[in-house]
Amino acid sequence: MNKKNRLGAFLFAAAFAASTLAGCAGGGNSTNGGSGASGSHEIGYVNLADTDVFCMAREAALSAAIAGSDYTVSFSDGNNDNQKQIDQVNAFISRGVDALVIVPADSEAIVPAINAAESAKIPVVCLGIAASSGSFTYIGSQNFDAGYMQGEYMAGQLPEGANILYCAGTAGLQHSAERRAGFLAALEEKGRSDITVLADQDGDYVKDEAMRICDAWIQTYSDGAGGVNFNAIVCANDQMALGCMESLKGAGIPDGTVLISGVDGTDEAIAAVAAGAMAQTILQDAPGQGAACFAAIQKLVAGEAVDAEIIVPFQSITADNVADYQ
Repeated sequence: MNKKNRLGAFLFAAAFAASTLAGCAGGGNSTNGGSGASGSHEIGYVNLADTDVFCMAREAALSAAIAGSDYTVSFSDGNNDNQKQIDQVNAFISRGVDALVIVPADSEAIVPAINAAESAKIPVVCLGIAASSGSFTYIGSQNFDAGYMQGEYMAGQLPEGANILYCAGTAGLQHSAERRAGFLAALEEKGRSDITVLADQDGDYVKDEAMRICDAWIQTYSDGAGGVNFNAIVCANDQMALGCMESLKGAGIPDGTVLISGVDGTDEAIAAVAAGAMAQTILQDAPGQGAACFAAIQKLVAGEAVDAEIIVPFQSITADNVADYQ
């Protein structure tokens, strides 16, 4: 394991320890970075959904980043609900927090909340998902790039005339659309017009829903001899990829028969790549995003200039390099 990944692993472990003590349910649970009862600066954090594994990893990463500082962070669960997120932002504004971190459920719907924060002179960081307008700093990865890496990998691995199934993120969300667009763009740029996308279905980023969808796909695209007529399943996140993996296992389809790709680089997905049950995961660097977020907040609270966009690159993990990430 290289130094970068050892550091990420350390931060991640420390983060989960912190989040276990603090709790992350909706309603403003706090993690204290300093040694006193409260820090001198408070961050209000509005999460996309506490049911999302990577969203919780990112919360934990920020908790680790503020450890030992004079900042506290109070978490709330937006539960994929636009109005709930707006109400939570307004509650944090009324409370007088020093900065806001928002992981928007919808890029357009969150704009009024960001405008309200600007009116209250509270700086905003959009973490992982950018709003469509308003005054904020975006910190995260380019979702188009994640999809592109998936398409690039499949273009290089699949035989001529291959069939792919696409398990998409929540319909209508910008990052879902960007990951799909990147995937399709890579297939086109690599000259793989021979590859057919047999189906494209919304799995809502949920493991159980992806399992249900994949169970149906196995029936629909059966080859009549215990196998299937598709070569790969590309998923917009790791939870859905793991759900499809379990569905294929349940149907008795051997690992590696169908190439499975996901996004986030969760521990479980990396282990699945190492075991040959998944072909690829795209690492979204939670420790890197958490550290960059806290660094930006410190500057914003101090009135210093911060770039409007701070990109933490995705990384493709396959059998060729998975040992570097375990």
